[in-house]
Amino acid sequence: MSYSSTYGLLFQVTLLHNYFLNNGEETFTSMTDDKKDKMMQQFSADAFIAITPTLETTTVLKNYKMVFKKTKTGFGIYIKLKDELDPFIKVPADLNLTFLIKINDYQFENYTNLDFALTQAYLFSNVKPLTEPVSFKYIPKISDNKLISNAYLVSEKTTADLLSILQPSEQQNVFGVISLTAKGDNSSENSIDDLGKMISPNFKIHFDNRKTLWKYINRKAGTEIKTKTAKPLTRSGFIEIDPVNDLDPSQPAESQYPNPSVKSITKIDSDYYSEIFI
Repeated sequence: MSYSSTYGLLFQVTLLHNYFLNNGEETFTSMTDDKKDKMMQQFSADAFIAITPTLETTTVLKNYKMVFKKTKTGFGIYIKLKDELDPFIKVPADLNLTFLIKINDYQFENYTNLDFALTQAYLFSNVKPLTEPVSFKYIPKISDNKLISNAYLVSEKTTADLLSILQPSEQQNVFGVISLTAKGDNSSENSIDDLGKMISPNFKIHFDNRKTLWKYINRKAGTEIKTKTAKPLTRSGFIEIDPVNDLDPSQPAESQYPNPSVKSITKIDSDYYSEIFI
C-alpha cells in the first residue's frame, strides 16, 4: 500500500516523555536541534506505552477505508483519497475515533510526573464530555508548549462512561483514552474543514519526568542523608551532587554520591523519595 499516492494523513498523535528525552538537568526543549535529533533517534513510545484502536473504532476504520499506522512516536490515521485532500469516503463531522492507552513499563508510574488512580483515567480529546467541568483540558497540538498534568485526569463518572462502551476484553488496565472527533469543540483541533477536506493536525501527548528527593541510606552506619531539593529522574545524563550545598545534613566536599535508579521510589505525604543504598 502506498500511503503517499493513494492515502493521506487524516491526523497524527505524537507521544513524548521527558524521562527519555531530557539529559540530566538539561531539558529537551532547551536543546539544540541537533541534540534533539540525537535524543529522538533513541526514543520509542513503545518503551513505555501501547496504543490500540478500540474494537468499535477498528470497524469504523475499515468502513471509511482508514488505516491505523504506528510510528516510533505514536501513530497516524491515514485515509484513502480520491484526490490530494479529499477522502474517498466523506468523513462526517461527528465521526469519532477512540484509542486505548495501556502502560508497557511497570516503572512508568515511578518516573512519570502524574498521579495514578484506579477508578479514574486520563482523557485526551478534542470534545469535552458532558460530565466534565468547563475547565476540561483539551488534547494539545504539537506546537503547544504543554506537558500532561493531573488536569487531564477525568472524573470517576466520565471514566465509567468511557469504559462502559468498551468490550469486556478491552476494559482492563486502561491508563488513558484518546478520543478524537473529526470536528472538535474548537476549530483549531479539527481534522477536516467545512468542505470535508483534510487538515491533518498533529496532536501531542507530552509526559513530564518525575522529580524526587534523593535519600542516601547507609544501613551499616544507620544514617540517612537527603537532597534539599527534588532532582529530576532521567534515563540519560548524570546530575552532580554538591555534598556541601545539596545535601542535608551537609557532607564533606570530597564525597561522591550516585544518581538513583527508578526502581525504588516511596511517597511520604506529598513528597516522592528515591532511595539509594550506600
